[in-house]
Amino acid sequence: MQISKLEVRILMAIAILVVGILAVVIVPRLVGSAPAAQSAVGPGASAPAPSTIPTPTLAPTPISSPTAKTEQQILDDIVASTVSVYSMLVCNSLDEYAALSIPEIITKVLAEYPTSGLSDQSRQIMAERVLTESAAKSCTDQSPRVAAGIQG
Repeated sequence: MQISKLEVRILMAIAILVVGILAVVIVPRLVGSAPAAQSAVGPGASAPAPSTIPTPTLAPTPISSPTAKTEQQILDDIVASTVSVYSMLVCNSLDEYAALSIPEIITKVLAEYPTSGLSDQSRQIMAERVLTESAAKSCTDQSPRVAAGIQG
């Protein structure tokens, strides 16, 4: 007997539904009943006397309202995270696209990887900064090519 793709999908949906029910209904009940089970001490058992621990009082700190990030902050965050995670991949791409100029590489990257929340000018700056900082971090031999391509 062979199972069709539809049957497999139905079985997967049922399995996901069962796991979801377990996660939503049963697990919180188990977690919620654990303190009650611990507090139910037998009639003959003696519980240790609770000790009091002085807790320091802290002055309430004012809660600052979340502010929207400026485009420069968004740009800085994107550049920092991209360089941190993908600098070696950027260097590999610079080697792979050795025949392309830096402006052509930037155009290709911006076409393939859209960024939300940034203007076109900021996207261009982001791409240039990612290339420059990635080259400086992970492939210093590519730094002169990147710098010359960005200046050109």
